[in-house]
Amino acid sequence: MDDLDPSVVFCIPGSNTNPIFGKFTGIEGVEKFFGLLIGKLSQKNLTQTIKVINCLAEGKQVVAFVEEVFSSKEPNLSEPNISQGAWLFELNDESKITSLYCYDNTEVTSKVLA
Repeated sequence: MDDLDPSVVFCIPGSNTNPIFGKFTGIEGVEKFFGLLIGKLSQKNLTQTIKVINCLAEGKQVVAFVEEVFSSKEPNLSEPNISQGAWLFELNDESKITSLYCYDNTEVTSKVLA
């Protein structure tokens, strides 16, 4: 949270029927998103890991290519669900994140976090 500008815009495009998709504004909005995400993961007994595959940066823009893995905390229940995507960051002069757009495989994410 220390890397966020107070007026940050955080957006995860996706189904409007799932509360973790949408636009969250300000640090309070980002905290709300993480609360919703943690609640969904806990409710479904899942863990989420994120691995940065590659990263490109130019000026005040950064693109991170990521792989998200959703795994059951229960052994032998199911195969992990994998979503690949790109996260686009924009930074201000103080290197604080002013916007973050997360584009991933919304079909996987919707299924896992429905």
